[in-house]
Amino acid sequence: MLKVMDSCEYNLIGLQMLAKRLNDTHPQKEIILAKEKAARAGLQGERRISEVFAKYTFPFEYFFVENIGLNSNGKFQIDAIFLTPYFLVILESKNISGKLFFKQNPAQLERETPNGKVDVFESPEIQLSRNIQLLQEWLGNHGLTIPIYGVIVLSNPKVRVIEPPKKLSAILPQTIPVYLRNLPRENVYFDSEKMKKFENQIKVGQQTYIPFPMCTRWGINPENLRSGVQCESCNFHGMEKRKNGWTCPRCGYFDKLGHERAIRDWFMLISDTITNKQCRDFLHLESKYIAHRILQSMNLTKIGTSRNTKYKWIW
Repeated sequence: MLKVMDSCEYNLIGLQMLAKRLNDTHPQKEIILAKEKAARAGLQGERRISEVFAKYTFPFEYFFVENIGLNSNGKFQIDAIFLTPYFLVILESKNISGKLFFKQNPAQLERETPNGKVDVFESPEIQLSRNIQLLQEWLGNHGLTIPIYGVIVLSNPKVRVIEPPKKLSAILPQTIPVYLRNLPRENVYFDSEKMKKFENQIKVGQQTYIPFPMCTRWGINPENLRSGVQCESCNFHGMEKRKNGWTCPRCGYFDKLGHERAIRDWFMLISDTITNKQCRDFLHLESKYIAHRILQSMNLTKIGTSRNTKYKWIW
């Protein structure tokens, strides 16, 4: 399996840090928490697909890769691809529970929860059809042609499909091997050389989307964030600097490396660079010399000299 950087993990981590530091009274707090929950569910769904391919093999040559980010007349993200000499399958993972209704005209997905609440989502059929078209274009641009199938994988065990999709199939993770084995294999489109070419082109074309800084992405003023080093024991923001570490004034917890987590929060949430003064303000420090030692210790890229010095984190 090709290991690639996971844009979804970056997004989840960013949302977690934003939810942790965003003031509780901020009007976007509930939205951020909901997005964090959805991102976590999405990753769990993708892992269930990964587990299937870790357990099963197939009686033909194949290539499985997850979390693809490509560009073909626009950037697009694919959960997983299964390539054989005979066909290519895009697996669109949806970790949604409840009763599902795949509606048409307009195309959308409705989910009814056990308490009767109805939520509306973008149609997975439309998402998948769009990715099929974009991947066809991408393959054509690289001189490759092969039939492409698309399937929606409903990875949540508490899902019940009341109204199935009309144009594409929706299956459960445990039925993935049966679905793939039943696809036609009469014609060979990719020999081993072309499969290797596809793998190499995926590696070259892979585009990992890094959503940082999250405040810019979500239009949030950094002044609405809680600053300070957070205590891992009681979650208090504002640990105090002591020799060789930080102490929480609320619970007394001692932390040697709390400043490193706080600085990483800065880069994820506020800016890709930080100055000595910004470090002091964010960590609640008075000494510019302590701030200097902290920034120097974190293996950051130094930009500029003297008062104009900035430090940059390379993801």
